Amino acid sequence: MKRNLIIKVLAFTMLFNIIALAQNSDDIVGLWYSHADAKNRIAVIEIFKENNKYYAYSFAYTNSNDVVYDVNNPKKELKNLPLKGLVYLYDLEFKNGEWKNGKIYNPEQGKVYNAKIDLSSNKQEIKLKASVDGAGLFGKTLTWRKVPANEVSKYMPLNKNELRRLN
Repeated sequence: MKRNLIIKVLAFTMLFNIIALAQNSDDIVGLWYSHADAKNRIAVIEIFKENNKYYAYSFAYTNSNDVVYDVNNPKKELKNLPLKGLVYLYDLEFKNGEWKNGKIYNPEQGKVYNAKIDLSSNKQEIKLKASVDGAGLFGKTLTWRKVPANEVSKYMPLNKNELRRLN
């Protein structure tokens, strides 16, 4: 009886680990809906891979045609530039089954934070953790939802030569 229980626990643990490690590094690549911002706008974001790192920018809003500017950027010369096409999530790495060691720029504060991503088991939701510390203990978690396949055609991501980098 005890032996059967141990075997079941070991089998469950192995199965759980196999499922957890089944994530493909490129599972986050594609179009995502952001959380609502302070004005209740939901951005359409593209996550892309370049040189084995992951990056993201927004290029549209689902519920607004507003042109939003980078007014809180600490660099005066950048305050008049639109947020559309600004690569604000950058240098994210996939290591040991995790997306981590990235940086994210928060345009509402004009500050850069550490970033990591957790992907839901059904691959339809991202938990983006922006934190002041590298361990991710002090920060905020945002939820992004995968743009459904039947809605992707509504959006036209930018060409990579149209993107603007922070540095």
